[in-house]
Amino acid sequence: MMHVQKTEPMLSSLKGFFWLSLFELLYSSSGIFSQEITNISAREGDEARLPCGYKISEGKTLESYYIYWQKPISGKPDLVVISYKHGKESESEKDILYKNRTKMDKHNLTLSISPVKLSDTGIYKCIAILKNYEGEGAANLSVIAPFSKPIIKYNSSRNLCDPTELTLSCVSHGGSSWPKMYGFVNNKAVHWTSVVAYNNDSKLFNITGTLQLNVTENMLVQCSVGFSDFQVSTNDSLNMTMECSKPTLPPWTSPPFGIIISSSVILIFLLVVIMLVTHLYYFRNRPRPSTTHQPLATDEMVLQDLSNGQTPSGLRRSPL
Repeated sequence: MMHVQKTEPMLSSLKGFFWLSLFELLYSSSGIFSQEITNISAREGDEARLPCGYKISEGKTLESYYIYWQKPISGKPDLVVISYKHGKESESEKDILYKNRTKMDKHNLTLSISPVKLSDTGIYKCIAILKNYEGEGAANLSVIAPFSKPIIKYNSSRNLCDPTELTLSCVSHGGSSWPKMYGFVNNKAVHWTSVVAYNNDSKLFNITGTLQLNVTENMLVQCSVGFSDFQVSTNDSLNMTMECSKPTLPPWTSPPFGIIISSSVILIFLLVVIMLVTHLYYFRNRPRPSTTHQPLATDEMVLQDLSNGQTPSGLRRSPL
């Protein structure tokens, strides 16, 4: 009696193991996938690609399946992101939130969402139906709002021609995940002292970093902000050679002395031109005295006049 009681539990266990193995084999051979959730991150505005985790069985085609990508919503029916029936997409079933933004790879069933939005964050289910077999997988999409390109600012009171301590600041804003700032100066790693601020209204982060440097040579400064699996960077160069090689000009060539001297030269030139024009005009139009010239009397003419009892021509009579 005791032997029978021990044998029955053993047979039950063997039967359970047999059916479980058969069930797993059946689902494995039909292409049904595992329940593991794949985590995907994408920047807002980029393309998000979510793997289905299902491979169409050998000898089968997409026309043999019903494929659905859905997004569960708490307390509401799942949103249909995309669906395929008999190898063709069914646009009428797609939710309006995903119109003109989704497509599916017909070979590996990967879902693409572009451009992806912050509201697209969440879990997505990929459902494949082949005759009586059905299975589903899931992908968790995290949409990250990217930080703005960092801006590097310098202390405006710096004197680049002499070795001096320089304060740099780097600012970036608008990200939806916790940021970290780092960078390089002339390809050497430096530590930015950063402060992170969170806006409760927009749910976004801002970050500001400062860096103290002793300026003795030309510098190439890089500031990077890392967030989630992404980063944004900017470079800025500080060329001391060009700044300090500029010639020093005498004070009278710089405003306001330069403007006064230039104006005086122009005024003197205009006065000289006016005087010359006035002088030429007066010289050409001045009044000239009229003169009458009488011919001089020759000896022959005087003798002839005397012989005729006349006053010689060319001689003036003296008044009585």
